[in-house]
Amino acid sequence: MKKQSKNQKIRIAPKKEYDNFRKYFAFSCVDLVIFDGKSVLLTKRTMDPYKGYWHLPGSMVHKNEKITDTVKRSAKEELNLDVRVVKFLGFYESLDKYRHDISHGFVVSVAGGKMNTDYQSSDLRFFERLPRQLVPHHRKMITDALKAHLYVV
Repeated sequence: MKKQSKNQKIRIAPKKEYDNFRKYFAFSCVDLVIFDGKSVLLTKRTMDPYKGYWHLPGSMVHKNEKITDTVKRSAKEELNLDVRVVKFLGFYESLDKYRHDISHGFVVSVAGGKMNTDYQSSDLRFFERLPRQLVPHHRKMITDALKAHLYVV
């Protein structure tokens, strides 16, 4: 069990239950868009879906967890960063043979921490030109954030 706050604990589903769930239901997720100027932070996935692809850091929303708390938890767990929500971008869907995600995109700013990856990623890097092997709905999310001028110059 992971601790969410002083009063709440988050349960992580066993793999068998997770695999069964993904056959029948969509996952509610958050994805974080972090800019350095017009460059965006991407991490390289070590697991399915999209193993080996570049992607935005993010996580599934856990039961009884507020979505903005998921944003902060995800940044801390995946990047060792504290973040502030700048803007909600909207929701984006990913439908593939592995899983159906309904992802809530957030532009966030870094408030503290020393950036590094966790077990879900093998690398992290800022990109001004997006790589070809990028999760498709993440490409759309980043493009939407750039069009809305939500980066800092």
